[in-house]
Amino acid sequence: MQYRKGDKVVVIDGGTDNPGTEGRAGTVFYPGPDDDGLVCVKGIDGRFTEAVRGYRSYAPHQLRRA
Repeated sequence: MQYRKGDKVVVIDGGTDNPGTEGRAGTVFYPGPDDDGLVCVKGIDGRFTEAVRGYRSYAPHQLRRA
């Protein structure tokens, strides 16, 4: 599935890299180079946490459009 910058998404599977984020909503910040690339999502964590740690990344199959 192809995502574009600004798409609203919901995490359906956080996997081992992002446990506990299932059901959280965010906005696609960087969609990745192709369908196999990681999708960078902002809005999953608070603004301060994202400023320190950065945005979380997910595989396209771990997300769905909101």
